[in-house]
Amino acid sequence: MKRNIFKSICWSLGLLVTLSACSDDESDNTIYIPNAGTLVKVNFYIEDEPHVETFTIKVTPEKYPDLNPSGLNADAIVHVEADPDKVAEYNAAKGTDYPVLPVGSYTVSSTAVIKAGTVESEPVTITVNAKGNVEPFIEYLLPVSIVSAEGIVTDHCCQTVYFLYRGAMDASNMELLDRRGWTVLEASSEEPKEGDWGNSGLKEACIDGNIGTFWSTDWAQSHPQPPHWISFDLGQSVYIQGFAIQARKEGNDGPKVVVFEVSEDGSTWINAGEFKDIPAAGEYRSFLPQAVTSRFVKLTITAVNGGPHVTVSEFNLF
Repeated sequence: MKRNIFKSICWSLGLLVTLSACSDDESDNTIYIPNAGTLVKVNFYIEDEPHVETFTIKVTPEKYPDLNPSGLNADAIVHVEADPDKVAEYNAAKGTDYPVLPVGSYTVSSTAVIKAGTVESEPVTITVNAKGNVEPFIEYLLPVSIVSAEGIVTDHCCQTVYFLYRGAMDASNMELLDRRGWTVLEASSEEPKEGDWGNSGLKEACIDGNIGTFWSTDWAQSHPQPPHWISFDLGQSVYIQGFAIQARKEGNDGPKVVVFEVSEDGSTWINAGEFKDIPAAGEYRSFLPQAVTSRFVKLTITAVNGGPHVTVSEFNLF
């Protein structure tokens, strides 16, 4: 009886030693995210949704600097998730002010498998559906972290990667605003003599929807030099992402450099952007550096294609 008990104890100890050895062998490796702790910049077009970004998780020996891991003995499962709480921590450490990528605009695949015999996981996928969820040209931060693993130990570092998303839009695809209710407040000058040829020349012509008419600065009397300016009352505060402007259809005397200003009272103006090298012919569209909400808009034309007088056939916003 005692002999049988002794055999059982020995067998149990031997099994424990064997299991411990296997566990120790597996714990020689750990996992990390390449580029962890760094800012991975992602630029994409909002219209081209969904946007898909991927990254992988790699195996490394726990004892640095040995960087030649062997393949795993068995499959390991790594659990990852978005970690928006780390945005405030990142901003405080880096002196930045990035907003978090809005919840509902993205999904993150929750698991990644590292197959036996390999040292790198299948791709982790981040899918962003930005249209209607994010503002164009705003940078949003999304941290993604390893939260746990099965079949391998997680490291003490390199567990979070930071993605900085910036969605752009194609101005040519933007819907222009309805200009009903708009009025032209003032212009630096007009040229009513253009009316002799049916071109109008008056300031209101640049929002009449007729490409054949245009606002023209004076050329018959004083021949003013740039800068020329014109201001608009939109009737109410509107959200403005950008503008469209076009010279007369012949492409003569169009704006070359435009300063775009906004105001809430029509008298105190704030510079919302300067736009250079505007082509002489055709419609020119551009986003503002940052979208604004305003009731009054002023264009100051500081350089002209041709000139010195300027013509604007159509002006609109989006």
